[in-house]
Amino acid sequence: MLEAKCPVCEKRARVLDDMSKVICKHCGYEDEYDAYLEKMKDRISSIVDEFMLER
Repeated sequence: MLEAKCPVCEKRARVLDDMSKVICKHCGYEDEYDAYLEKMKDRISSIVDEFMLER
């Protein structure tokens, strides 16, 4: 079983074996894996942008 960081509560979420969905039992987050990747990519970009502005 693969795990991923939940973008909502930041706890461990489960990735289905067929890599189709990410499901968090803690907060109820559920999304398709590709949509999850986009959310996390946007989140990382935002963190990098904030860091660069602070320099």
